[in-house]
This record gives sequence, structure tokens and C-alpha cells, in this order.
Amino acid sequence: MNASKGKFRADVERFGLLPAIRGRFMHRLQKRFGVHVCRVKTRPLAHAPPDPNLPPGMRLCVLDKEVLLSACEDTALSLSGEFVEEALERGDVSFGALDGDRVVAYVWRTLTAAPHTDGLWVRVDRPYRYGYKGFVLPEYRGRRLDQALSFFSDAYFLERGYTQDIGFVDTHNLASVAAEKRKGNVLIGYAGYVNWFGRCLLFRTPAVKRTGFEFYTPS
Repeated sequence: MNASKGKFRADVERFGLLPAIRGRFMHRLQKRFGVHVCRVKTRPLAHAPPDPNLPPGMRLCVLDKEVLLSACEDTALSLSGEFVEEALERGDVSFGALDGDRVVAYVWRTLTAAPHTDGLWVRVDRPYRYGYKGFVLPEYRGRRLDQALSFFSDAYFLERGYTQDIGFVDTHNLASVAAEKRKGNVLIGYAGYVNWFGRCLLFRTPAVKRTGFEFYTPS
């Protein structure tokens, strides 16, 4: 059995036949034709988030500049000083999980715009906040630290008048789709882009457009 068939069988067992078929089709569409289709989802920020149930010695917090620049020295965290400086200059905020004094997971939040891939950025409007560049060290994965950080950051933004989370996942990323459902996210529509003969064609469904969420190319 080749790797592709093995992954498909694993997806069927984990997510069901129809999601596995849909995921494989969308992945091939992206790989062969450059069509990127994303599920855009939202959820209200939680006034009473669930207990993260962290092990002893671990805590969640807002990561200040000093801690972030120190974390850049840990190459396993995939952070650079340039990225940190630029993100903080835009007003973005990073939330992290610390085991003792070591950052073991983090996520960034913006109220305006943040870089994506392929030269694109993502823009959002009030009352939405958007999360990007989330990372968990391999040895800490499976503990749902990403979910804990998502809920932990809710209070910070509620205090500043932002009431909704918005984000997206690739339609073929079945594990992320399942994880977003566990967080209580609701699908509102689709957005994406097509790389076509050197041009990038952008699209979003009407419900997504009404939120202000969009992919865009900086001028």
C-alpha cells in the first residue's frame, strides 16, 4: 500500500468516507491547479472559558517583547527577531504556554491584518479578532494547548470591545476542521485564491464578505 492510499484509509477511519473523499479532492485541486479553498469560521469570545487543565508547572500568559525575543533563541520555536519586531509594531499580541520559564506553545492575534502565504495577507474588521502563526513544540502536542490559548486570549479582547473570533482552515485539512468544531466554531462561508498564470485571483462568499474578512495583496 502506498503512502497516499494509506493516508486516505486513515482519514476514512478517523473522519468518515465522505469527508475523506472531499479532503482528497480539494487537496488535489490545490496541488494541481493552484486553487486554495478555505473554510471561514467564527465563534463568540467566551466570557467563561473552560478550565485548560494544565499540568503542574505550566501556565498561560501574554508574551511580552523580552520573553518573545528570548524565545527566538530557541530554534525549535520557529520565531525570528524580525518577525517579532514587525508583529509588535503592528499592534499584534502573542499568547503563550510556558513550562517553567520555557515557551512551549504560542499563537498570535491581530485586530487589523497579518501575513499569510504566497505574498498574501489577511484583513479583518471590528468586532473580530484573527489568530495566526500558532505553534506547539512536538513533545507538547496532543494536550490541546492551542485550544487552551485560544480561550485564554478571549478575556483580553473582550475587555477591549472585540466579541468575535474569526479564522479559516484549508478544506482538505480534516484534522484542523475537526479541531475547530471542538472549539465551537461555526462555518459561515468560504474564501480563497487561485494562482493562475502568474496572477492571484481572490474570492469570498457573501457571508464572509459581510464580516470584512478577506485575503488581499499589499500594494
